[in-house]
Amino acid sequence: MHKFAGVVCTLLLPLILANSPGDKFAKYKAVEAYEIRAGILMMPKYAADGQVCEIGLERRRYSPEMIRLDGDIPDKDLNDIVDELAPGAERGPKDEIERTDEDGGGMTTSRNYENVSVQLFSHVLNNARRDTKVEPNIAVSIKWKNRKCE
Repeated sequence: MHKFAGVVCTLLLPLILANSPGDKFAKYKAVEAYEIRAGILMMPKYAADGQVCEIGLERRRYSPEMIRLDGDIPDKDLNDIVDELAPGAERGPKDEIERTDEDGGGMTTSRNYENVSVQLFSHVLNNARRDTKVEPNIAVSIKWKNRKCE
């Protein structure tokens, strides 16, 4: 019986290893992501020295439990997350001017600090009656000014 089990293992092991998820998805670039709040993903990028140089934030739209059609990150959650990931002492003083640029169907609001910039990306919806609706904070970028991403 032991010989039979050995033969079966010898024949099946290559098939099991050939179908491992690592091989199946090896052609795709892996992305590091963390669920920092329920349904909110954080995706860091790193500088050559290993320090975080940029963080992307966005609402997770798909999970096996739920599909979300809204994509915004509520302001209160956003402010708490920015304070957590780039504390005030690390960000430095805030510039007095907050800049907002609109381009096509998108709007970018920039909050600049001495060491960090925070960009809020919003979706601008226009309909035939000229009504405009802004879906705020669809994605957020936190960038450290003194760290260069690889």
